[in-house]
Amino acid sequence: MRTLARTWARVGLRPEEMQAWIAALGVDGAVIARDCRTVGIALSAMGVVLDGKRVRERLRGGESAFSAMARAAACGRSLKD
Repeated sequence: MRTLARTWARVGLRPEEMQAWIAALGVDGAVIARDCRTVGIALSAMGVVLDGKRVRERLRGGESAFSAMARAAACGRSLKD
């Protein structure tokens, strides 16, 4: 559990932001959250459906944040706030 806490701490979120990302991606989703923030995917985009799957499902299933962003662009969707 300490390892997860350290990983989340390195993402650099305020506590309320961290709770929201955990709710969206799970307690082990710190690296995904970091990658999303790096490429500009907003937390509010986790529920966006791309090609029949929600963004959060794609990311949790192993699709990279970069790939999800490219897929959204190809579909004419924005994952930014």
